[in-house]
Amino acid sequence: MDVLDNSVAKDGRVDRYWREFCAQVHLPPETGYQAWYFGDTPELAHELVELVLHGPKRATAGLSEVNDGLPQVKPVAGGYSVLTEHDGTPRAVIRTTGLDRRPFCEVDAAFAWDEGEGDRTLADWMDGHRRFFTRELAAVGRAFDERMLVDLERFELLCPFDAARTPVDCGPRIVPACLPGGLAESGELQIGYYARRHGFNSAFAEERRRDIEQFMAEHDATRDGVWLLVDGGRVLGSIAIDARGETPELRWFIVHEALRAQGWGRRLMQNAMDHCLSRHDRVVLHTFSALVEARRLYEAFGFAQIGGESVYTGYGTPIVDQGFEWRRASVQSGTIRR
Repeated sequence: MDVLDNSVAKDGRVDRYWREFCAQVHLPPETGYQAWYFGDTPELAHELVELVLHGPKRATAGLSEVNDGLPQVKPVAGGYSVLTEHDGTPRAVIRTTGLDRRPFCEVDAAFAWDEGEGDRTLADWMDGHRRFFTRELAAVGRAFDERMLVDLERFELLCPFDAARTPVDCGPRIVPACLPGGLAESGELQIGYYARRHGFNSAFAEERRRDIEQFMAEHDATRDGVWLLVDGGRVLGSIAIDARGETPELRWFIVHEALRAQGWGRRLMQNAMDHCLSRHDRVVLHTFSALVEARRLYEAFGFAQIGGESVYTGYGTPIVDQGFEWRRASVQSGTIRR
């Protein structure tokens, strides 16, 4: 079907934009990505990319049969895209976080809200997309039918970094990338929390800063996983899968106290474990006995305690060290780096 192709050539400016982004987030520049614009006119392309940058748009939809014929823009789970203006000017990098395919008539209010257009109601979404799909198909002599399948894509904004940290009318958000300075900011959140709640001393602070600095020096975003909970320009939580060693480790898991008991910890864990399920047979973590709620969450995701417990006094207040392990299959236990 000869329909509108809204892909953009990966010319000098698009490729340069992509490479600059990759350098900042420790992603190899040869990582695959798509480049495209929203809609079918310069005005619509600009309006919608602005809603991503400065508004609540975190989803988009397209006719499935159109996408199936255009592999250069068909959404890919976990894939990266450079969003541009109609003329190919790069404006943003996003990453696809969810895909669904269903009849147009079965799209729900939750997706309409996430797409962030108009008044964000399902009725408004239906009206706007019915008109767009009708126009798109009319150009090739086809009629739109509400039983047609649509691809429903959810995504997160990764770049520009300031905009990614400051979601508008849709935050907090979990960003699936190590935004510049993000993990270090989470480290300071951890240092403050453990000093206040558990009496940890400066030795812990120095160790945490050093560990994160070393991780960032060696970080490869195609190997490791980092998720940041962001809102209002701040990092309010994090989780990481550190896969530098033989056995991946779950590390630096925290949620700001103001966001506790709202499900953010579980959502961060879900992101990390989805990553592990697609890549690893075994993951370990290190914690201490006073973190009872964290333990319950680890166990809910299939972690089990391994080895014995020991008292550690290096952070000032004595703590009881514990190790946990998640296994896809029967494997040997290993060492855990604090």
